[in-house]
Order: sequence, then C-alpha cells, then structure tokens
Amino acid sequence: KTVADVSEALIGAAYLTHDRPGEAWQPSHHEAAVRAVTKFVKNDDHAMVQWSDYSSSYEMPTYQTGEVSASQLDLAQKVELEHPYHFRYPKLLRSAFIHPSQPFMYEKVPDYQRLEFLGDALLDQASITYLFHRFPDKDPQWLTEHKMAMVSNKFLGAVCVDIGFYKHLRHSHSVLQHQITEYATELEEAKKVAGSARDYWTTVSDPPKCLPDIIEAFIGAMFIDSDFDYSVVQRFFEQHVKWYFEDMSIYDGFANNHPCTHLHRLLQTAYGCQDYRLMVKELPTLDTMEKKDVVAAVMVHDEIVAFSKGKSARYARLRAAQQAIEAIEGFAPFEFRSRFGCRCSLKEEKEGGKEVMSADCNV
Repeated sequence: KTVADVSEALIGAAYLTHDRPGEAWQPSHHEAAVRAVTKFVKNDDHAMVQWSDYSSSYEMPTYQTGEVSASQLDLAQKVELEHPYHFRYPKLLRSAFIHPSQPFMYEKVPDYQRLEFLGDALLDQASITYLFHRFPDKDPQWLTEHKMAMVSNKFLGAVCVDIGFYKHLRHSHSVLQHQITEYATELEEAKKVAGSARDYWTTVSDPPKCLPDIIEAFIGAMFIDSDFDYSVVQRFFEQHVKWYFEDMSIYDGFANNHPCTHLHRLLQTAYGCQDYRLMVKELPTLDTMEKKDVVAAVMVHDEIVAFSKGKSARYARLRAAQQAIEAIEGFAPFEFRSRFGCRCSLKEEKEGGKEVMSADCNV
C-alpha cells in the first residue's frame, strides 16, 4: 500500500504544482497531473499526455448530434435560465434528465447513468481542491470526512431542488413523482424555518436518489458539451456549492455520522487496526453504452469482510462499509485481534505510539 500511497502523492504533487486557485482555469494547469497519471497507471485506457487528448479520444455518440426536437430545445432554454450555461448539444442535456426507468425508444437518448459517473468524479475533484487550499492545516482524515458532506446525496438532492432541476426529470416510475414532490416540499419548509442557516438541508429526510444523480449527470453533460472545459465545473461549484460550506465547522457532526467515518474510527480507535482498506473496482461489460457495474469491498488484513455490487460507486461503498460495521462491531478487542490476526496496536506500541495512517476510506 505504501507504493500506491506514494504514487498517489506524486500525482497530487504534479496537480498542485501547476494549479492556480482563484485564477481562470487553463488546460496547462492540469497537464503535469495528466502525464503523471499516465506514467503511474500504465494502462491503455489512459494514454493521455496533455489535456486536449481527452477531447480527441472522445468518440461522440450518434444520439448527441442527432436532430433536436422542440421539447429538447425547450428544456435547454429553461435550464439555461436556472444555470447560465448554453448547451451546444441539447440532446446531451436531455440525457442528464432521463431516469433509468424511462424506455429508450421514447426519445432514443440514453439515461443519465454514464454522465452521472463522470460528474461524480468531477465534483469530487472540485470539492477536494477547495478543501485542500482552504484548510492547509487539516489532516487527510478531516479533509475526507468533510468532503463527504459536500458530495453527499443528501446535499446534492437539496441543490437539485434549489436550482429547480428536479422539475425536468423524465421517468416512468409509478411513485417517483410523489417522492420528489414530498421531498421538495419538506426542503422548502426547512429552508423557510432555518432563516440564514446554511445547513438546513441536513434536517430533512433523504432525497430520492435520482435528485443527486441529476446534479452529477448535469455536471458531466456540461463537461462533455464544453469540449472538456473544466472551468464549467468550477463555475457550477462556485455558484451552487461553495456558499453552503464557507463555514465547515457546522458539518462536523454530519461527517462523523457517515458509515465510512464510523468504520474508520471503529477499526483505528476501538480495535487499533491500521491494515484495512475500502476499495472500489469497475467490472467489465460488453455494452459500451451501459454504465459499468462496480464492486466495493472492505478488507481487513487481506481478508474480505464485506462487499457490495451496484451501478453507483458511492452507494456500493456505503453498503460495504455498513455491512463491515455490522460484521465486526460486536467484537471485543481481543476477539478482533484473534479473528483477524491483528497485531497493529502492538506494533504501534513498539514504535512509540506513532500512528500509522494506512487506512483508505475514500468516499
């Protein structure tokens, strides 16, 4: 794991060397990081050496450039009023609002799952970059825990309602519209009661999963439509996300209640274990248009304790973390050490109590 950690650190160093917080984004800001990723992953899927290689390697699907309907043009005009970005390809925008329950034959446009996958990673990058520069004195665990709030489904669902995107979803689900309306009403009431409080969204029920999916899919759609211009992601973050998190202290409790945070504290604090990982891997698929399945697993001393499979990496991680908690939480410390052959706490004592942060709870 140390080799992997050093590789990731070098990629991060390459990224930070040319990153210019506060300045308008330019492709040159990320090109050192692009080359570093290519160097370390050594995979045919990532042979890029400059930012423009992403655009040149993108094969535009036929639906994206197809004839645009009046309904799709109308959607583009309405969405542009809610977020100031003009789509060159309205069918790409439509895809960001098509629920998996909507039959493909209706508009011959795929659902939002692939765009959601891309937008999830882009929003992660924007959130991590913001926290890293804003809080230079915070440790990796604090940064990870508080990033969870910024990219959580609970928060992104609230953003979806706040912007108005929830009104544009196309679906063929019998109860989904009722769930969306009920959540939107509850959120609006909480916002009125909260006054100037920016964490009002933490007090309401969890949103239907489609709402955070829409936000991530929209970010992914903008990124592709703009020919891989990362500045559109930054502008979305600045306009719709940053305001809520200018005071991160109000989210300390939210971060601590996250299943991955709970698992991390349980293993490190209660059991003194350092040799564990929460990992996610894509599974191969024959259909290039279909979103790949992912599997998440929790490993303790090279033994798989829990795993979960699904379309969403975030939800797979959450399920795997929760299953792992349920599997090990009842152990007494001596039982845990015996069950997994864990001697981490003994090693720590020999090293003079120095904490070894080898855990990976990347969410």
